[in-house]
Amino acid sequence: MEKTFEFADNVVGFLIKEEIDQKKMKEILSKIKERIEKVSPICIYIEDESDEGISLGGLLKAVKFHFSHSEDLKKIAIVTDDKMFKKSMDIKDVIVPADVKSFEKKDRMKAMNWVMI
Repeated sequence: MEKTFEFADNVVGFLIKEEIDQKKMKEILSKIKERIEKVSPICIYIEDESDEGISLGGLLKAVKFHFSHSEDLKKIAIVTDDKMFKKSMDIKDVIVPADVKSFEKKDRMKAMNWVMI
């Protein structure tokens, strides 16, 4: 289960307590689409509270979404201590237009500040 919150109209956050598989990514992307309908571009904050990371299916679903909504996404902050999740976000940053940056959990405040600027 995840919690969602807002920093501002153009910044939405998610606290995820389980692996981000295809099903979980579909739920997250649905909420992102709702926000994009109201304001665009947006910034996204995702914190992996479980450290289970993201599945390959979840990652591919996210990349596909980012390509089809490239003008709608400005920044994506990923907060996790899961090394594979961080590496996948670093790779994703190269192939999607949005500015994607990963942070360790101890740096969550830096991530929040970065995504809001």
